[in-house]
Amino acid sequence: MPPPCAYNDFSSNETMTFAVQPTAWQSFDQWGCDWATDINHAYRLGKAWGEECMIWMCPPSGEPIRWCRTDANTNAIADLVFGV
Repeated sequence: MPPPCAYNDFSSNETMTFAVQPTAWQSFDQWGCDWATDINHAYRLGKAWGEECMIWMCPPSGEPIRWCRTDANTNAIADLVFGV
């Protein structure tokens, strides 16, 4: 089964609004990224990659947006806020 489309119309029961991929990739790759159900899940996926990642927010229509990086500083904040 192919990954969900980056341009999600939210018609399915599983709404995926965040995507995670290494920052080294630079441009968004809907087929290579890991999809997250929320920002907490996105931070956990970013940690699992073991390298600096970009979390992309994918709106219901339009282009995905670079949301934040998962580096040591952001991960420390996420631990405090989300208990990741």
